[in-house]
Amino acid sequence: RDRSEAERWRGRHLEVLVSLSALLRRRAGEESGRGSGGGNGEDDGARRTRLLGEIGEAVQLVGEAIGALGGGTAVGPGRRSAEMEQYEAALAIKTDAHGCGGTGSTDGGTDGTPHESVADALFLMGRHHQRSRSYRSAQRCYDRALRTYRAVLGHECIPVSSVLHDIGVMYHGRGDHGAARKCLGRSLSMRIALLGSDDLSVADGHCWVGKIERERGEYRRARECFLEAHRIKVGRLGKGHVGTAEVLQNVGVVCDDLGWHSESLSCYRDALLIRMANNTDPSDLDGSADVCESLECIANVYRARGEADRALQFFGQCLRRRRRVVSDPASTRSHVTSLLQTYEDVILLTKSQAKLRSDDGAASDARVGPLLVEMGTLYDQRLGKQSRALVHYQKGLQVFQRTKDYGQIGSALCLIGSVHVRRGDGDKALKCYRDSLVMRRLSSGGNGETPEIAETLHSIGNCEAKDGRFEDCLESYNSALEMKRKVFGDVDHVSIAKTEHCIGLALLQLGQYDEALTSFDSSLKARRSQLGQDHLDVAFSLHSIGRIYLHQGNEDEATTCLIESMRIKKLRLPENHVSLAETQHLLGSLYTKKDRHSDSIPMLKSALVAYKSCRDCEVIKSDVLDLLGAAYARIGETGHAILSYEHSLKIKKAIVGREDVACANVLMEIGRLKSAKEDIDGALIAFKEVKRIHKLTYSKNHLKNAELLILVGLIQERLNNEDMALRCFAEALRIRRKLLDSNHRDVAHALVHAGRLFQANGDHFKSYTFLNEAIGIFKNLDETDTDQCADAYRELGRSQLFNGDSESALVSLEKCLDLREGIHGCDSEKWAEIAYDVGIAKFDSGHYDDAADLLEQYVRLQNTFDKADAVGLSNALLHLGKLSVKRRDPDDGLKFFEEALSLRRDLEDNEMAVSEVLFEIGMVRDSKKQYQESLACYEESLALRQSATGEDEETADTISRIGELRRMKGQFDVAMENLSSAIEMYKRTVGESHLSVASTYHSLGYVYDAKDDQKMAMKCHRDGLSVRKILLGGNHVKIASSLDDVAGVYQKQQDHEKALKCLREALRIRKLNLGNDDMEIGKTLFGMGIIFAAIDDNGKAMECYLASIEITAADGTNPKLQAQTLHQIGCVYAARCNYREALKNWRTCLSKYRESGLSDDNYMVACTLGNIEMAESALFSPA
Repeated sequence: RDRSEAERWRGRHLEVLVSLSALLRRRAGEESGRGSGGGNGEDDGARRTRLLGEIGEAVQLVGEAIGALGGGTAVGPGRRSAEMEQYEAALAIKTDAHGCGGTGSTDGGTDGTPHESVADALFLMGRHHQRSRSYRSAQRCYDRALRTYRAVLGHECIPVSSVLHDIGVMYHGRGDHGAARKCLGRSLSMRIALLGSDDLSVADGHCWVGKIERERGEYRRARECFLEAHRIKVGRLGKGHVGTAEVLQNVGVVCDDLGWHSESLSCYRDALLIRMANNTDPSDLDGSADVCESLECIANVYRARGEADRALQFFGQCLRRRRRVVSDPASTRSHVTSLLQTYEDVILLTKSQAKLRSDDGAASDARVGPLLVEMGTLYDQRLGKQSRALVHYQKGLQVFQRTKDYGQIGSALCLIGSVHVRRGDGDKALKCYRDSLVMRRLSSGGNGETPEIAETLHSIGNCEAKDGRFEDCLESYNSALEMKRKVFGDVDHVSIAKTEHCIGLALLQLGQYDEALTSFDSSLKARRSQLGQDHLDVAFSLHSIGRIYLHQGNEDEATTCLIESMRIKKLRLPENHVSLAETQHLLGSLYTKKDRHSDSIPMLKSALVAYKSCRDCEVIKSDVLDLLGAAYARIGETGHAILSYEHSLKIKKAIVGREDVACANVLMEIGRLKSAKEDIDGALIAFKEVKRIHKLTYSKNHLKNAELLILVGLIQERLNNEDMALRCFAEALRIRRKLLDSNHRDVAHALVHAGRLFQANGDHFKSYTFLNEAIGIFKNLDETDTDQCADAYRELGRSQLFNGDSESALVSLEKCLDLREGIHGCDSEKWAEIAYDVGIAKFDSGHYDDAADLLEQYVRLQNTFDKADAVGLSNALLHLGKLSVKRRDPDDGLKFFEEALSLRRDLEDNEMAVSEVLFEIGMVRDSKKQYQESLACYEESLALRQSATGEDEETADTISRIGELRRMKGQFDVAMENLSSAIEMYKRTVGESHLSVASTYHSLGYVYDAKDDQKMAMKCHRDGLSVRKILLGGNHVKIASSLDDVAGVYQKQQDHEKALKCLREALRIRKLNLGNDDMEIGKTLFGMGIIFAAIDDNGKAMECYLASIEITAADGTNPKLQAQTLHQIGCVYAARCNYREALKNWRTCLSKYRESGLSDDNYMVACTLGNIEMAESALFSPA
């Protein structure tokens, strides 16, 4: 009885059948594909044909089952029904099995002959088309089925008879009685010949021929046909069968046509008795309708014979039965239409009787008035024909006015008022209810407190509420409630609950939430007590209570109430009912507010589907689409969000016009989303339209204009139009400062945007000022734990870095990092983003351990994100590689560099980024003495840099490194060319006085030195020394290095005094900067010792060597230098003929060489071995 439950049951079974069909069709496809690949002989072909044929029959049966469940109706224009889809699939499978593999284009078998099972499918398709009134399609299917049956079974067979019968029925439906008579007659003759004259199908044929003969006016022939059908059915089914009654009914109708009323009355009575005997089940609505048909026919016979009282008696019985049928939830519009016709017959006959009796009509009016009102109710509530309902209500009202029945007048006026309410005419409805109130008070006989009067007061309150007069409606509702409590007592009554619920709705509109909640709670208690937990009215109360909780901010309680309301509505209402949609809408908005988008989106989509079928829900649909757009935007479904907002915009334009602010608000969201989707042009078009609407609506200094300026500024910033963006942000800031408190968060947001743009334009002082002010506002508002404040700290840190205040910058950036961790957690993209910034800042300021920790965490997180930031990740890896090199772990550094290189090669416009990494890899390879690999990296890096930028300092650096490698590989001419080129590029890009120029001069000096061009070597080293002195002064350690190079040339020129002078100055500088125990002091002393030895001043040479060995031995990091010094000490002893001391030092020297990794074939080791052999020979050889 529950129609919604029945509909769900039907839907579930249809889904099962469609799924079953899909499985069968998939199996058929697999078998068909297997067959097309070649068979294994005749047995395999027969098996395939049999299997496909069985599958085709099964799919056909599924189609028949779907048709029985009501799945034979097409879903929309041009759409096939589920039933027809199965028949078409069955036809295709059967054709594949027995035909030529087509999709219904052939009816032939595998040997080219037609096949009966293909015709079966065509026959069912024809029947379906016929039911759908697609007569041409039906004709085509019937014709093909008929050809196939005749080809396979012959012209005289039952299937041919069935097809001819259905073709005849189709012609009858089209009004072609001649063709119908011919086909049905041919079918009937064939059935009689094949099945005999007593078969039930023959009786059906006689009935159809009888119908056609009657419609052609051949009543006697029709009667003969029906009598023959009656004879057959009595013989086969018995006299008491409903099929027999149906034929008797038809015999009676034909007798009426002939004017044989006595015979027709007898037939009708016999049919009535049979039908009443078989109609024992109250739910058998068709059986009840058949009984009513017989009663109505009997009444019409008596009316035709002039026996009006008898006619009214049978019409009355028919009326009572049809009322019962229509009251059943499963009744249809045809049942309602039949009942209305019976009302018309009863009213007409009653009125004619009154005229014949010539009375005052009071008695007939007493009967006719209520019948007219009942007809109006049927037109209104069952057929939805409000105009026809009003006509009948007004006719009834006129009857009641003649009889001065004030109670009935009041009831009729209430019904008329209800129609006006549904038609949206509140004024007419209110007038009707007020007139009804007067009539009902008159009819109460002085008792002004009745349930009817209370209900009328309630209806008046409803009209006032719909008109927005909530104070007035509360007065009416309270009067109704007071009266109902007097009438029904202080008990839980559903009528009292209804009025309490309406009082709650009015209070809700007035914003009196606590009082409204009290009314809703009282109503809910009564409804649960009287109607049960799962009644629809309980759902309405829960929905309203959920709204109250939502307004009060009690979201958990609101969610609980709305979920329970939705559960009940799903039980009691169709899935697309508007009331269910309202709850889904409210619950979806609540879930959106709580960021539960996986729950909110399905809710809102279901509500939208329901609202689409409602004409008066355009505004609500727009609201749902806005919520859907917001939900999709928050989960990153930008495309769906834009579509939702665009659909909402279309609705708003149609309702409120293109210039309304509501359209501007939606366009603003569309612009935001298109901007996020990189559709800059689309965003700017949307914002331009917003500006046009704002110009019509707002003044220049409106906050909405400030919001728009911020959005346009962000787009201009992305387009690198910094000046335009800055103007937008500055104007937005001006408007907000003018209209808002100086500590308003929107002022702070504008300050952050403007500060960021000042930073981009290089005005770091203004950037610092604006960002500092923004942070101050966030602090005053106690909103430092927000993303906006974190962003401000980040930008402030960047400005401080540009200003050279690295210490303050680190404080700001670390503050941002802490805020992001507190808001998003340390595994979020937001935290990773700032961890990268802090890591790079730590690296630049020399906090290498902290930098490594943050950058490693950044890399780990980026590798877990769905979409890693390839640029940031590669840069983090590059810095981690540099950190590894600084930690003297070149292998680890090389791994980081290689990974960074792999990422950067995949980037667009990647020349400079790849060049940077290749240079670092070259440096590592260089340090590992992998000169060939290093050179390849440098050269590729150079080619990329030159293709992207041409000349700059970094390009000169790369050329210089290539020159150094060429020098170390002995390619002096190429090295000289590279280094000279690097010097010239340095001079053009950074000027002559630059440290890189000095370093490259020295490198070029080494090349000239290697080529024995001492003059040019000295010139280069002196040029390098001069540049360094200009830049660094006379006491910098790099000056000492330059002096070493100059001393080396002097030494080669045998100008030992000048060489010693240079080294003494270098020693002074190094002691000044490095102290007395640094390894560089030891190296300088060693060099001086070499020169003293060269001028035979062995005493000073020994003094220098011993001072050097003391430093190198204490340091222990350079065993090779220690060994060289020991070797030279041995040489001094040998020059003094003290071979024992010489041998001792040389042996210690040999162990140090070997400790440093030198093999015995190394020239320095070999020299020491030779000296040891000489000393041993001098000491131990006989004289």
